[in-house]
Amino acid sequence: MRAPLIGVMPRLAWQNLGRRPTRTTLMITAVALGCGAVFATLSIACGIQASMSMGFSRMGADLAVVPRDTLVNLTSALLTAEPTPHTLDLALAEEVATIPGVRQVAPQRLHRLNSTSAGHSHEVHLVAFDPARDFTVQPWIRSRLPRELRDGDVLIGGRCEEVLGEKVALGGHSLTVYGKLERTGVGPFDSAYFTTFSTADSLNLPLNKPAQASTLLIQLGIGARPEQVRFALARYPDIKVTAGGSLLTSVRQGLSAQVGSVAAFTALLLLGAALLVAVLFSAIVAERRREIGLLRSLGASRLQIVRLFITEAGLITGLGAAGGLVLGIGLLLAFQRSLGYWFATVDVPLVWPSAETLAAIASACVLAAIGIGLGGAFLPVWRTAKLEPYALMQSEGK
Repeated sequence: MRAPLIGVMPRLAWQNLGRRPTRTTLMITAVALGCGAVFATLSIACGIQASMSMGFSRMGADLAVVPRDTLVNLTSALLTAEPTPHTLDLALAEEVATIPGVRQVAPQRLHRLNSTSAGHSHEVHLVAFDPARDFTVQPWIRSRLPRELRDGDVLIGGRCEEVLGEKVALGGHSLTVYGKLERTGVGPFDSAYFTTFSTADSLNLPLNKPAQASTLLIQLGIGARPEQVRFALARYPDIKVTAGGSLLTSVRQGLSAQVGSVAAFTALLLLGAALLVAVLFSAIVAERRREIGLLRSLGASRLQIVRLFITEAGLITGLGAAGGLVLGIGLLLAFQRSLGYWFATVDVPLVWPSAETLAAIASACVLAAIGIGLGGAFLPVWRTAKLEPYALMQSEGK
């Protein structure tokens, strides 16, 4: 007898929902609005977080560590330093990364050399960096080839005239222009060439010193103060530390903390929605106590009663979640133009989540909506189904 019940339960649940079409429609609409709002909010939040991360990275470094005898231009030091014969051991980067308050350390090595392009020879700056640890060069990429950065590639500053895929002669080798950066307004940065440490080590560069760095760019963690890190670095006698603007550091740290606070607040809202759904289904179960008692008196088991209400809850939340995804996609399309325009006015590109990320968010929203509905219906109906049929039929709505 169990096999037929599997097909009967959905039909019976659907018939029960049709008894109160207005209430059913309102519940499906409420679930759709909630699911759509959460889907759109999470998708937009992911895009804003990625865009803000890029914008924070474009603020440059909070501190720059250079050899003591190096002359530093404060403005460009936050993005890169000036070419110098003085260098630091790359191992120092690992030590600096362990200092409390340091979030990220990006080593760079700078060279001054001649380049030949379009038959003309001119002096250029070449910056070697580690793509895995970099946070000041790659966020400025405006356009790139449709592949990953690899050995033999070079990034060019915003003022350079080469185009993507063009060959550039540097250090006696021909390198491929992989990408071009946005203009930063910092002359040395906009006219420079950027490549990986491994590529720079393979070139015939003057004063080339593998395993050495010209500068260490430091990004501080949330709540860290530049003075604390500078005090910790004071034990190294052969270096000096240049600090960036404290206002930019405070803005970056403050906005990063706000992003985390918004995420925590969203989680609390979801918890509140789950509790409200549980209260709603408790009221529905209380309203149908006589029906439950009648089913029990006709021989329905407690498990069958629970399964019936769970199926009804699943239908409501499933339909609502499906409608919510359609609504959420519409909201994304509506916000795409306005948000994109606003980010463009502050010179920050709006980075939308990938298709895989959107699919994951959609799946999570659907599963969360169905889970909240099933959980909200299960507890009250399980408790009610344990009562005797006579007690249920005599206490409807209590």
